[in-house]
Amino acid sequence: MLVYISSYPRSGSSLVQQTINTFFEKPWTSVHTTDRTRPLEKIAGCPDYFKNWRYDQSILSQKKTILQQGLEKLNHKILKIYNLDQWIALYDLNIPPYTQNCRYLLPGCFNVLTEKNRKILASEETCFFVKTHYLPYRKYFDHEYVIQAIRNPYNVFISYKEFIKKFHNQDINLTEVIQGNVPFGSWSKWHESWNHKSLELDKKFLQIKFEDILQSDRVNVCNQISSMISVPYKGNNNQPSWEDLQKVNPNYYRSGNITGEEVYNSYTQEQVNLIENLHGSVMKKLDYGVEKR
Repeated sequence: MLVYISSYPRSGSSLVQQTINTFFEKPWTSVHTTDRTRPLEKIAGCPDYFKNWRYDQSILSQKKTILQQGLEKLNHKILKIYNLDQWIALYDLNIPPYTQNCRYLLPGCFNVLTEKNRKILASEETCFFVKTHYLPYRKYFDHEYVIQAIRNPYNVFISYKEFIKKFHNQDINLTEVIQGNVPFGSWSKWHESWNHKSLELDKKFLQIKFEDILQSDRVNVCNQISSMISVPYKGNNNQPSWEDLQKVNPNYYRSGNITGEEVYNSYTQEQVNLIENLHGSVMKKLDYGVEKR
């Protein structure tokens, strides 16, 4: 089974991932480029109860010859041949039922997820949770599901601006973020594409608001996920609070503000008007109000 954790950047996918880690006791992976100099468990952001990672070290290694790098680029552009077995890691569960040789898809696997490989992974009994910021695939197979995190764009734009500044060393103007001159493009166009695909996915698509995850009982979120994918969870586990996550990584978990004057006051009237003009219709579809001054 393949379960995609989909979101526009800075929209709450990390909170969904923490919920998956804690209550479903399963790791998640990301299709995006990762820091491959760190141990796998650090890359995955997994709790301590995932132990004894075993995988092909060369897949994540940055120490590759010019020839190896050239062959990889050639494969990505032309051959597109990926040995799926090389991209599967094994780990042991350090809590009941102490399952050994659990399967896990290595991070940075976007190119590996060809239609052929996705179909294979979707048919497995193992549940693979995969984070992505990309637009939807043309088609989805049986046992492929999507959990989508969404967030008020007023919060998203500010958080995305700060993320680009800290992690890409680029001091971008907030207006450019609103206009979509950023990786993954326009907020509303991204959501329009996914909204269209959600109609096709139907009961295999679940949309969760960042604000609801923060405010409501996380078990309610787990109930929705479990109902869709038919995978049980342990509701008595304790998930780290937003404050705990900020202590661990304050640059990444920047702010849990939901709405309010502090957020809206970060925008000029011209930027508020721009948000309404560019994104107002999609905001209404997602049940987010447009700020009036």
